Amino acid sequence: MNAHARIRTSALVATTVLVAAIAMWRAWAGTTPATFAYWLIACVAGEVLWIRLPLGSATISMASCFNFAALLVVTRGEAMAVTALATLIAEIAIMRKSPVRALFNASQTALAVTSAVWMFDWAGGGSHDLVAMISSFRLLPFALAAACYYAVNRGAVSLAVASSTGVSPLAAWRSNFGSQYELLSGGAVFSLGVLVATHYSAIGMAGTLLVALPLVFACDAMRRYSRRESRPAELPDSTDRAA
Repeated sequence: MNAHARIRTSALVATTVLVAAIAMWRAWAGTTPATFAYWLIACVAGEVLWIRLPLGSATISMASCFNFAALLVVTRGEAMAVTALATLIAEIAIMRKSPVRALFNASQTALAVTSAVWMFDWAGGGSHDLVAMISSFRLLPFALAAACYYAVNRGAVSLAVASSTGVSPLAAWRSNFGSQYELLSGGAVFSLGVLVATHYSAIGMAGTLLVALPLVFACDAMRRYSRRESRPAELPDSTDRAA
């Protein structure tokens, strides 16, 4: 990475961390230790299922499933904190990424979460009675919230990859997320997140176990696809990931 790319990337990381910290501070309203611990463990477990993407050493994980579930059932500040902390722990302890990369990904995940909560409430999901919403086919808030999370998350990673490699953000997006398969698999992961949240609301923590095997299969399928797509050429090394 040359000096200009390093400056651009450092500015992007610093801005993302600052905005996320301010948003989390403003949204924080306390937490219940048992609830926080449960969602932290679930989100870290999702981070363990990760895949290397074709461009820029970026990665993607199944944590989006649990991140999305958490934002549907706990307060906005709690969801931001638990998903950011899970990302930070997994990236440093499991993926062995640098603190700068881990901080960026933790921050952009928190911003994706808060934007999705805002969209869910704006679209009519403010009551957060998930069982009633699903039963009455009120699915638009879920779809718009997932789209918002997806756009912020993938967009942030594309900006980081573009900044560090010198390609355009659009080129970075196309290289890592431009396939129909990636969009379809992302939709499946968010659908499983809704399933986790709904079962959590209805029967408690045991509902999380229902998605464990589907997530493992989804991760394996995405890993195989990513390897096949990255075979033709070796692309420049870079930074960061998506969840």
